[in-house]
Amino acid sequence: MIGVDFRPSTISEREEFYYTEFSVKKVKSWFKKHNLPLPQICALDAGTDTGIILEKKHKGNMLYFKFKDLMKKIKQYAPEDVYYDRNTYRNPKKVLNKLNFKDYQNQELVFDLDVENMAEEVTNKSLEKLYKITLKMKKELEKKFEKVHTVYSGRGFHIHLGDKCTKVMTLQERKALNAEFVEYPIDPWVSKGFIRLIRMPYTLNSVVSRTVLPISKKFNPRKTYPKFMLE
Repeated sequence: MIGVDFRPSTISEREEFYYTEFSVKKVKSWFKKHNLPLPQICALDAGTDTGIILEKKHKGNMLYFKFKDLMKKIKQYAPEDVYYDRNTYRNPKKVLNKLNFKDYQNQELVFDLDVENMAEEVTNKSLEKLYKITLKMKKELEKKFEKVHTVYSGRGFHIHLGDKCTKVMTLQERKALNAEFVEYPIDPWVSKGFIRLIRMPYTLNSVVSRTVLPISKKFNPRKTYPKFMLE
């Protein structure tokens, strides 16, 4: 079945996905359900990794915009990837104007577990292996925090924490928490806070043609296939 392939999406496939499967309403519901504010700033990559891009001039550039413009920008660029900024800013308008992201008040804590951090290729088998590891880490985190939730990212999994205390953690506190989970295949730059952007749930990871999907009970790879992978 073509659905088992991990391959880049074409421009037409991206457009099909966002016109027929994507829902801003679902995105809003996800943030509300997990005690997270709607992002002040979103971002997209039009096609840097794959080179599949509507306008070549945007290759290598991250394009930033307000959450209210999400669908408008998606339709305009048919992006390779869509992200949101985990920071809460004092003046998001000023941040967007100057693209200076240093003046922020707090940041959502997310752990990024990736197949590549295990030095393996992305396959259904490697993802199943990583999912078991992610579940184990999630259970450990649930001993410390109440609002812990997992999202499939396309090439791995993200563990989001919605507890208020995690949003105001200092760099030293984040480093200490990272140290507790050093045996897990996490990207420490994400959980330390040096990488602000994280994939937006329900969008398309066009590098591998998979839906970025929240996991409520069990990871089912088939549910992550966009419709064009099943045709």
